[in-house]
Amino acid sequence: MSTAPRPIPLRPDRDATAREWRRSFVNNATVTVLSRIRKTSPEEIRLELRGAVEPMKAADYPGGTVAKLMLLAPTSAAAKLFELAVKVDLSGASSFSFPLASMFTEAKFVEEGFPIPVGQGTFEGMPLGPVRKVALIAALTNELETATASVASTIIEHVLKVAVGNGLAKVLFSADAATDLAPPGLLFGVTPIAAGASMSDDLSALAGAISAAGIDAESVVFVAAAEQAMAIKLAAGPHFNHRVISANIAPGMIVAVAVDGLAIAGSGVPVVDVSKHGTLHLADPAEQIALPGAPATIAAPVISMLQTDSFALRCVARLSWSAAPGAVAWIENAAW
Repeated sequence: MSTAPRPIPLRPDRDATAREWRRSFVNNATVTVLSRIRKTSPEEIRLELRGAVEPMKAADYPGGTVAKLMLLAPTSAAAKLFELAVKVDLSGASSFSFPLASMFTEAKFVEEGFPIPVGQGTFEGMPLGPVRKVALIAALTNELETATASVASTIIEHVLKVAVGNGLAKVLFSADAATDLAPPGLLFGVTPIAAGASMSDDLSALAGAISAAGIDAESVVFVAAAEQAMAIKLAAGPHFNHRVISANIAPGMIVAVAVDGLAIAGSGVPVVDVSKHGTLHLADPAEQIALPGAPATIAAPVISMLQTDSFALRCVARLSWSAAPGAVAWIENAAW
C-alpha cells in the first residue's frame, strides 16, 4: 500500500534577512578594501565574490540602523541585549525624549451605568541621544592583497566582529557617566545589591529590585560573566523563561536589565573605508600625530601605511542608548 507524499511544512528562517544583510555588508567592505589595495575596479572584485554585494536598503531589515551595526557582531552580548530593546531611529534628529508613563489610573471594575474613573497621569521624559560616534581602525598588512576575495571577506568580517562586540560591551556594561564622547554605562548611578548565599537568592533579589521600581520583571534579561551564565543555564533548565547572556565582564558579576525599559538609537548605516597612505598613531587612546608648541609634541609610536606595506580599515557608526530609572540592577562578587 502506497501513500501519497506529503509536503514538508515551510519553516520560515527568521534570521535569513539578518544573515543576508551581514553578508552583503561584509562583501561590500571587501570590495572597497581589495579594489583600493589592488588598484582595480570594484566590478572585478564583485565578480570574484560571485554575487551582488550592494548593501540592502534600510527598509529591507526591520529594527533600524542600530540593528545593522549589531549584525556585524551578532554573537556579542551587546548585540543580543540590543536585539530585545526598544529601537529608535534618530536619523535627522539630535535627540529624543522617550515618554515614560507615570501615575496613571489603573483599570478598575465599574458598575454598569456608573462613571469610569479618570486620573490625571503624567509622562516623564527619558532622554535618548544625541547619538555618539563609535569607530575603529584596524591596521592590516598587505598580504591581504594576495588573498582571494572570499578569504579577505572572512578576515574583514572577523576584525569587525571582534572589535565591535568587545568595544561596545566595555562601555555598555560599565558604571561610567555619560560624556561628550559616549553614552552612560548601564550601571551608572545604580548601587550594586549585596550578593546572597545562593544563585536563587541573587536572581530573585535582582528581579525584585526591578519590580519594586514599577517595571514589569517579565522582560528581565540576565547578563552574567561566563562562569555565572553557564551555572544559571545548567541549573535553571529549558523552562527558565528569562534570557541569559554571557558577557566579557568581571567574574562574579550579574546584571539584570528589563529590556522594556531599555531604548537604543542609531543614525545611518555603518561606513567602512580603507587607506594605504595614512599615518597612524598605534595607541589606545590615540593622539594627534603632532601638536604645535615649544617643544612640539609628537605622538609615538607612529607608522606609515605606505612604508610598512600595510593598510588601515576604518568602520564608523553612530548610536546611543538610555535605560529607564530602575530598569537595571546588578550584583558583584557572586560566590556560586
